[in-house]
Amino acid sequence: MRRFVLTRNLVRYGSLVGAVGLLGAAGGGGAATAVPHYPGTGGLGTSRPATSRTVAATAPAGAGGAPGGEVVPDLARPCGTLTGRPVVHEVLLIWEENHGYSSVIGNPAAPELNRLATKCGLATRYDALTHPSLPNYMEMTSAQSFASSPWDTDCGPGGSCATAVPSVFSELDAAGRQWRSYVEAMGSNCGLASYGEYGTKHNPAVYYTNIRRECGTWDQPLGATASGPLHQALASGPSVGLTTVTPDLQDDMHDGTVAQADNWVAGWLPQILASPAYRSGRLAVLIVWDEGEGSGNVPSHVPLIVMSASTPAGTRSAMAFDDYSVLRTVCQLNGVPDLGRASAASLLGPFHL
Repeated sequence: MRRFVLTRNLVRYGSLVGAVGLLGAAGGGGAATAVPHYPGTGGLGTSRPATSRTVAATAPAGAGGAPGGEVVPDLARPCGTLTGRPVVHEVLLIWEENHGYSSVIGNPAAPELNRLATKCGLATRYDALTHPSLPNYMEMTSAQSFASSPWDTDCGPGGSCATAVPSVFSELDAAGRQWRSYVEAMGSNCGLASYGEYGTKHNPAVYYTNIRRECGTWDQPLGATASGPLHQALASGPSVGLTTVTPDLQDDMHDGTVAQADNWVAGWLPQILASPAYRSGRLAVLIVWDEGEGSGNVPSHVPLIVMSASTPAGTRSAMAFDDYSVLRTVCQLNGVPDLGRASAASLLGPFHL
């Protein structure tokens, strides 16, 4: 099964590089590795390096796109290619839905997600804080509890179900770091109404009234793997502090199957690994589930997969993490305030970010 997944993704990867061009780079063991060449590193926005971290590489260095002559990440070796001090200062956060740890990790219907959990990093004691979806998304982006009415009804963004509290989005904007959200099945920027396979409850940026202007520009439809906003952002960066990615209700395991979501991740993975930000070591990718089994204001055990060029392959952490840990990590990497949850365990040390 693993050989099949790798072959399937290499075919997709070949289609990608055929579309954007190739250049040679030295891979591990002296083998020649073909990687895409992308002109420029500006992305769809600009950002300043985080002031609280020493950033050794902010753009691809040389043909391989990795600093210091390191091995370039690829499908066979997506993590652990960059040794020495981590240079991560950007995050790409992919949200999945409604499946607990044991229904994903070890499930043969999710070969790609399990391959990433093996070849990159896996948090084995990560808890989503509550139920249903919306409170978890709000807590992960603001560090405030939303486990109460009306938020616990997955309400749409309006009236009492909207807020002006500080969020990671407003903090990044104030620091000049910027952010982007890419939302599958959303018809236009910053969609305030659910329809079809798009649910506002999985797009937290639309609930913060103090960033509505930025939301109208930076919260965008996802597009397809061959064209569109996320494809363009990965081709040239991404180069903002936080990129969030929301699959539609079929592709995020909410209404669709585990296998369908796994295939969706597999379809985007080659572009993520080939992006200048990931190859340079400055981008970490987090794949997290909003909630697992259960209901009410109780935690649920869900997976968290951590990917970066500096995360050693096979890293597993049994530390207790939760939604606030993700937020604290994003804030730390970007050098912005942690919004009051400094007690949450950080992902930086355990996953070498």
